[in-house]
Amino acid sequence: MPKTKLDMTNMLGDPKTLKVVTALEGGLNAKQDLNQVLAEVGVTTRQLAPEDLIPRKKNRPLDEEKVESLMQSIREIGVLEDLIARPHPEISGKYELLGGNHRRESCLRLGKLAPTKIVHVDDLLAAKIAGATNALRNQLNALEEADMVIEVLSLELKMPEPDVEALFWRHSNKTNDPNSFQWRTIEAIVPTVTSVAISSFTRHYLPLRKLPQDLLDSVRSGRLHYTKAEKLIPLKHPRFESERKLLLQEAIVCNLSTTELLERVNRLLIKSPSIKQQKPEPLHKMLTRRVKLVQQQIGQIKTWDSASQKEVEKLLTKLESKIQELSEKQSNS
Repeated sequence: MPKTKLDMTNMLGDPKTLKVVTALEGGLNAKQDLNQVLAEVGVTTRQLAPEDLIPRKKNRPLDEEKVESLMQSIREIGVLEDLIARPHPEISGKYELLGGNHRRESCLRLGKLAPTKIVHVDDLLAAKIAGATNALRNQLNALEEADMVIEVLSLELKMPEPDVEALFWRHSNKTNDPNSFQWRTIEAIVPTVTSVAISSFTRHYLPLRKLPQDLLDSVRSGRLHYTKAEKLIPLKHPRFESERKLLLQEAIVCNLSTTELLERVNRLLIKSPSIKQQKPEPLHKMLTRRVKLVQQQIGQIKTWDSASQKEVEKLLTKLESKIQELSEKQSNS
């Protein structure tokens, strides 16, 4: 289902928070109106050292291309849009960054101060502001949306996040009370923070939070779509770790389809000692696949140092010689 932008009016609910985020996103036309709203809700702008802005724990990994592009823009015309932060709830003198992680990193590398709007909000409103600003800037992927929904519900219900997740699973298994206060709250809050139905959220989004760390990092960074990560979930057991990592690398480099991933995962599961053996993948197919992967990886390397180039050329020459030898034997037989 195609993602749509979140309705901030529904998402934020609280009029004060809506005013803050609307102002921060430049939603007002006249500068005097913007200043008036910022004054009304107590928002100030300060030039802060980037190292004083502490990114939230759930921020996605940095996109190096985006950072480099922003650095070039900042060199030429400065920071066009203020970052968003609040006084850090745990570290005195520091600020928790709610929006602008790439701008912060760019300013940090350039040694420049970061223009930052400071909002004085509690944990719940901070989570909503961070979710809204990031959703408007770069559509959240499924994992980030799951994180946001669970974080907001955890703060709303005053429950640990694993306990909130358990409520979804119990409802899915029909073992919870649908009329309980917690579930009625979930039914009321979820439609205000995501356009995804609760049943779909439980079936497709929640399982992503239990992925192995390598898959989590790949989905968070946008290198792997969540539907492909879902196909790799059966390989989360430690005995499949090496196979999973190789398949993950190939999925990213070769852009394997979900169908291809499913077939490969099923083959690995069938070959597992606990499952009935099946005919292994033909040798020529396996070798062809591995050569294709190496070819893709070589194409992504832009610069080579002299030693590495010589080493790779030597290995390729040896491989070509061996393949030619095998080919001649087969021709003569």
